[in-house]
Amino acid sequence: MEIWIFNHYAIGPKSGGGTRHYDLAKYLVKQGHKVKIFASSFNHQTRKEEHLYNEEQFKKEIHDGVEFIWIKTYEYEGNDYKRVLNMLTYFKNAHNISKKIYGQPDLVIGSLVHPLAAVLGYIVAKRKNSLFYFEERDLWPQSLIDLGKLTKNNPVIYALYAVEKFLFKKADRIIVLFENAKGYVESKGINSDKIIYLPNGIDPKRLSDKNEELPIELTNYFEQNKNKTIVIYTGTHGLANNLDEILNASKITSDQFSFLLIGDGPNKSKLIDRVSDEDIKNVYLADSVNKSLIPTILSRADIGLLPLKESPVFKWGISPNKLFDYMSNKLPVILLCDIDDSPLQKADSGYVIRENYSENLAKTLNNMNVNELKSLGEKGYQFVMENHNWEINSSKLIKYIEEDLNK
Repeated sequence: MEIWIFNHYAIGPKSGGGTRHYDLAKYLVKQGHKVKIFASSFNHQTRKEEHLYNEEQFKKEIHDGVEFIWIKTYEYEGNDYKRVLNMLTYFKNAHNISKKIYGQPDLVIGSLVHPLAAVLGYIVAKRKNSLFYFEERDLWPQSLIDLGKLTKNNPVIYALYAVEKFLFKKADRIIVLFENAKGYVESKGINSDKIIYLPNGIDPKRLSDKNEELPIELTNYFEQNKNKTIVIYTGTHGLANNLDEILNASKITSDQFSFLLIGDGPNKSKLIDRVSDEDIKNVYLADSVNKSLIPTILSRADIGLLPLKESPVFKWGISPNKLFDYMSNKLPVILLCDIDDSPLQKADSGYVIRENYSENLAKTLNNMNVNELKSLGEKGYQFVMENHNWEINSSKLIKYIEEDLNK
């Protein structure tokens, strides 16, 4: 069968960020299916153009049998009107380019990182007379309310709820990433049989690639800190990632620990300024790296960090890629969030800090029994291999598709 995925922010193997659809698609291709991913050529994490440097409006690339169609979109730096233009140009350009792309999809997936990509998926599915799956990733607009970005009485919220209702109704299936999110969708009057739980996960083959050459800055860092316990964070440096708590904790943590923060985002410059102005010597902020380097980097670290800014949205669950990266590389994880029933807790492979984050993180590290880290890491590894493995979960998705095609 042929599957088209519309995900504005999807990335390939040579970029930093989440590789959900690339990893899924690789295993779908391995099972004999064709997959096309329509994504922006402008990287949302790095705020840089990565694929289209001339006047061309789109370009095709194939990685591991997965066909990416990179779409030209408006460039931006912050969360202002230019980012809205970026979304609008993705919708417009991807819509036009999809008409030029050869193929007859059996299924179109519209992924909601923002609503326009999901709506576009529906439009293309209708035009192609294909199945349509709506991937409800971040529970828009509810997450915008819970994170305090918009009030429930804002006209934008009413409009987004209307779009969500439309997509719920029109979709043949609704994909959710958090197990408890099934309850959210059901609360909107949707039958549970229509919902697919397909969380983020890991690519087992990537775990064997732990000998790639690292950037010189990281090579030097690991050499200089080879006798220390390295506590690592990889991912976006934004407000929701609560990294200031890590810097606060580092100032009252034993000198035996070194904190390595890798990534990019709107708060990065502020964090760099804090490290310099406050003379924080045991924190190193490194540039974002290609996803392919993550296993090599994590193999040299000892503990993974997952700080989250408190929000009611987490009652529906969490499914961050970095958590599964840590666990699949046998790192015990420290989660900073007042949350229950997370994958970390189900695996019993780390620690959950629910309050006074910086003080309790420092206390946890200072009192940690280093000998138990290996045992925690092993439990996390076994859990993700069984429950968050794209090789297994891609087959689950195929069963749903085949069932719907045979109706």
